[in-house]
Amino acid sequence: MNVTDAIRTKRAVRQFTDQPLPDEAIQAILEAGRRAQSSKNDQPWRFVVVRDRATLAQLAQCGQYAGHLAGAAMGIALIMQPGYEFDMGQAAACMQLAAWELGIGSCIASIYEPDKAKAILGVPSEKEFKVAISFGYPLPQPATGAKKKTQRAPLDELVHWDRW
Repeated sequence: MNVTDAIRTKRAVRQFTDQPLPDEAIQAILEAGRRAQSSKNDQPWRFVVVRDRATLAQLAQCGQYAGHLAGAAMGIALIMQPGYEFDMGQAAACMQLAAWELGIGSCIASIYEPDKAKAILGVPSEKEFKVAISFGYPLPQPATGAKKKTQRAPLDELVHWDRW
C-alpha cells in the first residue's frame, strides 16, 4: 500500500477481533512513531505499550470516548513532555498509518482523567498523558443499508490561497 492509498482508506476502527498482534507488527508500529518528525528533533515522546486486557479495560474508563481500548489487542499510551501536542500528533499519525498498511486498525482515545491513567501505568507526574491509541485487527462489519457520512469536504471549500 502506498502512502496516498493509506491516507485515503484509513478509518477509525473501534471494534477488534481477539487475534493478538505479532511482535513484528508491534515493532513496525513503534518504529514508525519513533521516526516521526519533531520540533528541533527533540523526540518528546515515550510510548507505553499495553497488551494486558485488564489494564486496557482500566484505561478505557479514563475517557468518555476511550471504551474501544478495552477490546483492543494493544493500546499505546502516548506520554510526552508538556507543550508538544503537535509532535505527539505526528507520532500518532505515523503509527496509525504504519498499522493500517499491515491490516491493523486503530483509533485515538482521549484521556480525560490523566491523573487516574498515569496512576494505572505508573507515568511520572511531570509528564502529560492525554491520548492513547487502540490497535487490533478490525472486526468485520456487517453490511447495512444506512451508512454514516464518509465523504470529505471538497478541497476548494477548505483551502484559501494567499489570503483568507
